[in-house]
Amino acid sequence: MNNKALIQKFRKMPWEPWLKRRFPVLVAYLMITNASRQAFAKQKIKGEWPIVLFERGMWYSTAEMFDLAGKEAGKYVKKLGTAFLVKTCLHGYREATREIAKMLKDKKTPPLEQYKKIVSLLDPINVSVWTAHAAEVYFNDKLKRRLTKYIAVDKLDKYIGDVGFPKRKNAHALMVDDVLEGFGVEKLYAKYTWLKSRIDAGYDVGYTLAEMKDLRQSILDSPPTAHVYPDVPRELRSLVKEFQDIVYLRTLRTDSLFEINFLAKPIFAKLEKELGIDSVKNYLPEDFILGRLNRFDNDDFAVLKFYDDIIVTKEKITGIQTIAGQEIKGVVAWKGKAVGRVVKVLCPVEANKVKQGDILVTNMTIPAYLLAMQKAAAFVTDEGGITCHAAILAREMKKPCITGTKIATRVLQDGDIVEVDANIGTVKKI
Repeated sequence: MNNKALIQKFRKMPWEPWLKRRFPVLVAYLMITNASRQAFAKQKIKGEWPIVLFERGMWYSTAEMFDLAGKEAGKYVKKLGTAFLVKTCLHGYREATREIAKMLKDKKTPPLEQYKKIVSLLDPINVSVWTAHAAEVYFNDKLKRRLTKYIAVDKLDKYIGDVGFPKRKNAHALMVDDVLEGFGVEKLYAKYTWLKSRIDAGYDVGYTLAEMKDLRQSILDSPPTAHVYPDVPRELRSLVKEFQDIVYLRTLRTDSLFEINFLAKPIFAKLEKELGIDSVKNYLPEDFILGRLNRFDNDDFAVLKFYDDIIVTKEKITGIQTIAGQEIKGVVAWKGKAVGRVVKVLCPVEANKVKQGDILVTNMTIPAYLLAMQKAAAFVTDEGGITCHAAILAREMKKPCITGTKIATRVLQDGDIVEVDANIGTVKKI
């Protein structure tokens, strides 16, 4: 399909906002090219994420997109198992970190050659971006069907969230362990400063030593409680174990991707200096290989994938959506009620606005928001569900949390007084 025909096709599709991300063109493009059948095959996975649209800081979805991706996942999960999907990501992460450590010491290899190698090292992790999303669709559907025999329908979401809490620890949980084991600020800084840069896919600044000191102290002051798992019917235990693998993979893949980008910044900086550009993140890999410099601003491009057709365009695909109404609904991640002042946090620097008792409203939470989450009385997010970062932290902190509202950050403004009723999943201005 030619570019014009594909753009017209996408403009007619019923797109809905899915995930808000500040991804530059390099990150979005590499993710989408690794959603292809050919990219999956390189990782010995027979499948793909068939259709997707990223436009101007937002991933878009359709019901057909999720249905197709879930069916694809059903095939390769049955054949390979979830442990293989996790292993693919872990192997890619470990290889990439080893190779980047070598490259940082290498003074002879041209920066462009190092850049190309880093791009290729990211392939298995970018494939894991899609296997995690697709497998979650597959397992959510399967668990809900199987669990109706044991769990009341109105308690299904909470049960799945509680039982899906991963037993393998992500980077944030490992940092908490290291703090509680007595790691000092400088050691924590060296190991985890990159966590703050997650919001900009690893290209942003990391924690400062002062911020790490504050973060360390906040963990010592309020250490998380151990997660309590509900009983699982014997015949569903293997299914639940696989689901826990996928919930773990969700965070592992982005932790891996963004840490690698962060570690590679000195290498990227050499190429940027050589080419006289601001950042490699604003250019496609092909541009450097072909010797052209076509810069894409974050708010001025879209990446489209329809099976084997993938294009990058500056044309607008989706229309402007209006939001009306005062009541917001979402998924209950942890029950409870809270009334307070809205503080919107859309990037790490804004997290400092949150005071004790505020209602934290964001598109998604990330580890860099931990201090703000400890002060907030409740969390409300545009994205996510019962297994997202906000839901996991809400369970640890025992704070009311509503996720997946889609519109909270567009309806609510700083200073609004709201009631968060996480018993029924609503947020109301009062």
